[in-house]
Amino acid sequence: KHLKFKHVLDAGCGDGRNLIEFAKAGFEVTGIDISESALERCRKNCRNFKNVKIEKRSIERTGFKNASFDVVICDFVTAHMKNPGKVMKEFFRVLKKGGYLLIEFTSTKDPHCGEGKKIKKNEFLQHGAYLRFYTLQDVEKLLSKFEILSIDSSSYSDPAHGSGYHRKKRHWHHSYFVAARK
Repeated sequence: KHLKFKHVLDAGCGDGRNLIEFAKAGFEVTGIDISESALERCRKNCRNFKNVKIEKRSIERTGFKNASFDVVICDFVTAHMKNPGKVMKEFFRVLKKGGYLLIEFTSTKDPHCGEGKKIKKNEFLQHGAYLRFYTLQDVEKLLSKFEILSIDSSSYSDPAHGSGYHRKKRHWHHSYFVAARK
């Protein structure tokens, strides 16, 4: 808020847990997801917020105007991106100059990297779901148009997300990046 940011895009908003926190803080928040079942839960969870818009859109081609958002957040989505370079270009396009990208990548240090059917280097099919794991060099290349301001890493156990999600409770290792649009 001290940077005067107001408009936030949650790309891959899922059930809306991040939308709720930004809405409570007073931001104008737009959540997009391609999954109708996730959006149904999101609409239900966010029904009491007038400052939240929820739409079914692809993160590869959002359809928003250039420089529409002050902040783009993308949490636990990059693991499922088959074309992350295209998505980063789209995030760059919809962010205002000086805007922030808050994004998480599943690290190759994750204990599940290497499990399942190998598709390509660091790409696997696990329990029917596509998962991509990233090295620091991969992320630096993907974010080359951005100025990386902060990098953090964490390991944690993710609870099961209920019916409609393929993920069960498991341990993850993620890297979090804050980057500014140059």
